[in-house]
Order: sequence, then C-alpha cells, then structure tokens
Amino acid sequence: MNDQAALLRQKMMQKSLRPKLESRNQAKTLAIVSGKGGVGKTNISVNLAIGLAKLNKKVLLFDMDIGMGNIHHLINGNTSLSIADFFEKDYLMTEIIQAGPEGISYIHGGSAFSKLFDWKKAYKEKWVSALESLAGQYDFLLFDMGAGATKESLNILEAADEVLAVTTPEPTAMTDAYSMIKFIYMRDRQKSFYLVCNRVETTKEGQETANRLKGTMETFLNVTPVFLGSLPEDSYVRKAVKSGNPFILSYPKTKISVSFQQIVNQYADVPEKIFEDRTSFIVKLRRFFTERGDHE
Repeated sequence: MNDQAALLRQKMMQKSLRPKLESRNQAKTLAIVSGKGGVGKTNISVNLAIGLAKLNKKVLLFDMDIGMGNIHHLINGNTSLSIADFFEKDYLMTEIIQAGPEGISYIHGGSAFSKLFDWKKAYKEKWVSALESLAGQYDFLLFDMGAGATKESLNILEAADEVLAVTTPEPTAMTDAYSMIKFIYMRDRQKSFYLVCNRVETTKEGQETANRLKGTMETFLNVTPVFLGSLPEDSYVRKAVKSGNPFILSYPKTKISVSFQQIVNQYADVPEKIFEDRTSFIVKLRRFFTERGDHE
C-alpha cells in the first residue's frame, strides 16, 4: 500500500512538472554512427563538438563506445569519473561531466561501461531523468555510438532526433553504413540523416561515394540524407591524435580543418524538420525502456 501511494505521488509530481519541461528549449540530440570501426567516427564526433562550440553552441558529448571509450585520448581528457560512477556510486550526472576544449562538456564511457548495459529498471529511470534535466541545459547532446550494439544502446540510437553516418569510400564501409541507416530508419521514418565521407583521396571521390550511398537510400528507403561533405586523408590527423589534441584546434589552417569547419557550419545551418506528431527524445527513450522490458 505504501509503495502504491509513493508511486502515485511520483506520478503526480511528474505531471505537475511536465508543462515546465516541455516549455523549455530542449537540446537537439545527434547520434554519430558508422557501420564498422576504423572509419574515424570518434575523431569526427570530438571535432564536431568543438566546431559547434566555436559557433557559441553549448555541447555535451557522450562516449557511448561500450567498454572501448576513447574520446579522452583525443582531448587529453580526465578519466577520473565515468558513467559507471553515475550508476554504481550514486554520483549525480552533473558530477561526472568533464570540461573539454573550447568549453565543450563530455562524459567518459569508462572500461566498466559494458556491464552496465544490462540495466535494471531503476538504472533506466535514473538515466532518463538525468538526460531530461540535461536536455534543457545544452544546445546539443552528441552521442558517439560504438560499433557494439546492445538493447539499451539501440534505444538511445533510435530515440535521437538525428543521425550522422560516417563512412569511407571502401565498399565494406559503405555497405555497413547503409545497413546501420536502414536498421534505424525502419524504426523511425521521421529521422533526419546526415552523411560525412572520411579519408577520401579527392573531393570527387567523396562526392561519388556520397552519391552512391544517397542513391541506395533513396531507392530502397525513400529517404534523402543531407551530405555534409568529405574529409581528405591527412597526416595532420594522425599527428593530432598522437598529441591528444583535436586537429581542428591543433592545425586550424590545414585543408582538413577548413573542410571540417565547413561541415560543421553546414550542419548548424540545416533547418530542423518540423513534424506535428514528432515525439521528443526523452519521451521516446522512456517509452522504449518501458515497452521492451525491464531487468529487475
């Protein structure tokens, strides 16, 4: 009886807060994906966050590469706290947020992150409630998604407003990128998709790669992605990685940094699609966790 009364009070409190939460500006949520590893996805995620910050956007980057998080290596970042501390040691989400270059914020995935994805009901509600609070404090929530797929990570992927797919001209990378896009699209046909082609030899190669992937999506999924641009194979990227500094900051005048800032500018300038029946990221995430079962 006491449990029922507590649950009723919780629902009444959530209902009373709902108008306030919905009236606030909510962060745009973007999942960065690739069909396979080794295409430069995390590097693009980090530099995208910094590029948006340079446009005076407030950005929070989540390292969702389960058990293999490496965002911190690219920014000489602090790893003293991770998402594992949020779940296992009752840290607040705001306490595990780390400061990064250009004023970005990031959350370290941690080596223990993988075991946390068999979440109990209490973990799921704690996670969604924390994200709900953060969504009102940032302009962008970026999720650097790992290659490994679990039920909970797929829920996050499916709930995101937009998806940025990173590929290279290699046929296997393109095939895997398309498979990932198809998987997501079949679960949310209102999703906005963006493409970036990495490690191209020429701009023409990047455009041709994008055109092939774009044509396949239009033919078989009836969806047209936004091609943001291509990035050249560049030795400065390797130098930046070795030094633990993002290339867009370490070598701002190089061809790849100039090209990348153009990609960031184009992404920031794309008008957001308006759907009268579009469900918010938080609502979808909470619904997915409820509909797809809980682990007690």
